[in-house]
Amino acid sequence: MSNDTREGVGTSITIGSFSIEEVTLKGLGADGGDALDASHLANVLYKTKKPQTLIEIPDLTGTGHYNPANQAAMIAEVNKNQSLVLTFSGVGTITFWGYLKSFDPDEGEIGSTWNSTFAIVVTNLNGSDAETGPVWAAAT
Repeated sequence: MSNDTREGVGTSITIGSFSIEEVTLKGLGADGGDALDASHLANVLYKTKKPQTLIEIPDLTGTGHYNPANQAAMIAEVNKNQSLVLTFSGVGTITFWGYLKSFDPDEGEIGSTWNSTFAIVVTNLNGSDAETGPVWAAAT
């Protein structure tokens, strides 16, 4: 088992009944948001600030190999909130709740791999409408 993720070989995302083998991937980061102003009348020199309580996980975006045989499955998964699995070959998986917001096949050309761009909204809301964050599982 290799823990070398520099090239991302074998990285894929499973969305319902199909998977996209990724070429580029950006996402599942964390954003704490802007600081909250905590200043009050007792402050005499400095504005004081506090961090927000909630964390936002930005959209997951990227490009992946496009397979026209998955066209109907892709369309069926658009806007469908569900459990998604991001797999890093030989390293582990991240399971999270979200939905396929968009996919857009690139212009194909002879002699090149056909790719598509995609965007996934991370909802953190499971099928029972309960808050559910991403879960990491190491490969065994």
